[in-house]
Amino acid sequence: MQGNYDSSSPKYFHVASILEKQQRQLYGPNSFIGKWLASKNTMELINGTLFTHGGIHPDIVDYNLSIDEVNEITRDSYYKPYYPKPEKTKAQFLNSTYTGISWYRGYFKDDLTQEDVELGLQEFNAKTVVVGHTLQSKVNRKYNGKVIGIDVKHPKDYHKNFPNSESEGLLIEGDRYYRLLHNGKKVEI
Repeated sequence: MQGNYDSSSPKYFHVASILEKQQRQLYGPNSFIGKWLASKNTMELINGTLFTHGGIHPDIVDYNLSIDEVNEITRDSYYKPYYPKPEKTKAQFLNSTYTGISWYRGYFKDDLTQEDVELGLQEFNAKTVVVGHTLQSKVNRKYNGKVIGIDVKHPKDYHKNFPNSESEGLLIEGDRYYRLLHNGKKVEI
């Protein structure tokens, strides 16, 4: 939506070409999927579990924001190209490719402490955060179970054997979290 297609699969360029459009038009503010995407939040808190694509950088506590404020600020930036600017604003922090809610990879890349993780959770009254954006070998829990990584490699949608044995997801039942395996079995994590 912001015009950064560096990580896009080539198939989306092909789809756009078939439709005689540019890729940006597929997700533009006048497209069906663009309108739908622009209506979505970057954070959701459900029964104490916080869902976000990237994660919560520990410095978010410096901004004293509610979930509604985070969602409003990020939603207002969906169609604005992100380029780092010298000023340190809320929008800059929340949309940064390093600290932003949709981009943060720190749970799996940085040397965080348990306290760092707890700061972000406490800020939003969450007990756990579920994140994607950083590939994992399996759905897993880190930081005393407070961070659940769910971005696992799935087979490409053009393979004949879709889905294969590597597919899995997260199932939440009450206060219990499970890896839901390709064969329907569930393993508590």
